Order: sequence, then C-alpha cells, then structure tokens
Amino acid sequence: MTLGNQIAILAARELELLRRIDSIFRIPGAKKIISYLWQRRQTIGKFLVVSGSAVALNLFLLFIMVQHLGFRSQLGENIANAVSMELSIVYNFFMSRAITWSDRQKEQGKMLLVQMLKFHLTIGITVLFRLALFPLLQLLGVFYIINAAIGIALAATFNFVVYDTIIFKKGIFKKGGRHVQF
Repeated sequence: MTLGNQIAILAARELELLRRIDSIFRIPGAKKIISYLWQRRQTIGKFLVVSGSAVALNLFLLFIMVQHLGFRSQLGENIANAVSMELSIVYNFFMSRAITWSDRQKEQGKMLLVQMLKFHLTIGITVLFRLALFPLLQLLGVFYIINAAIGIALAATFNFVVYDTIIFKKGIFKKGGRHVQF
C-alpha cells in the first residue's frame, strides 16, 4: 500500500469521525450540555483532580487494610472494600466542598448532613447505572475495559452536573444583612 493510499484511508476515517461528532450536535439539548460543560471547564478540572485523588485514596486504604491490617479473607476484603469506599466518598465530599466548589456556600449542621446524603445518593445512582449499563454493553460486544471506561465517563459527567447544579448549587444567602448572589 502506498503512502498516498494510507493517507486517503486516514482522511476517510477522520471524515467519518467528524460526521459522527456532527450527529451528536443534532441530538436535542446536546449543544446546551456541551456549552455548559465548556463554561464549567475549570471546575471540571478541579472535579477530576479531586475525584482522582479520592480513587487513589480508596485503592490505598483498601491495600493497607488487606495487606497490613489483616483483612485477607474474602469477607475481610469485602469489609475493607466497603470501608475504603465510604472513607473515600466522605473525603471526596469534603474536598469537593473545599476545592472544586470553594466559591459556594458551605452548609453547616443539619443542612451539611442533608448535603452529604444527597452526595451519597448521587454516587449510589451512578453505581446502579453502571451496574445496569455494563451487561448491556457486553451484549453489544464492547470490550470490557472500554465498557467500564464508558460507564465511568457517563457516571462522572452525571455526578459533575448534579454536584454543580443541585448539591453545591449557587444560591443567595444573607451576609452582613444584605443578600449576596454566589
């Protein structure tokens, strides 16, 4: 195959990819979603760093509990997994408040607990979504790593939007006797 033929094949593939991307923009609401995500790109960067550090913490705690604290049986590993997941979720919540959405009002007392429960509920919803999506994509023949990556990307997008618009939403509060929009 000549270099010219290889370039033509690559160009045809790129053209097909551009057609597929263009078709995404024709989905009702897709432009709004993409615009919203583009406007929030700095917050998304913080979200990815904080979430990535929560994943690292989860894996680190799991490793420590199994390898150094003796949770080596099947039951022990499951307990260690549950504990490390919960600790990383709590870490993720507080780091999200402190770093990702540092410009938002910090709830306290009962409202802090409500906010934390909403955070947990959102994660629970995406876990259930991923558990349902995985076998569906398996039926379509999607390679398991790609399958998991698709689920993670969709869940992270959903989590970000819910955190940004509901859990850590901008609001109006009184500060020094005057209303402040944030």
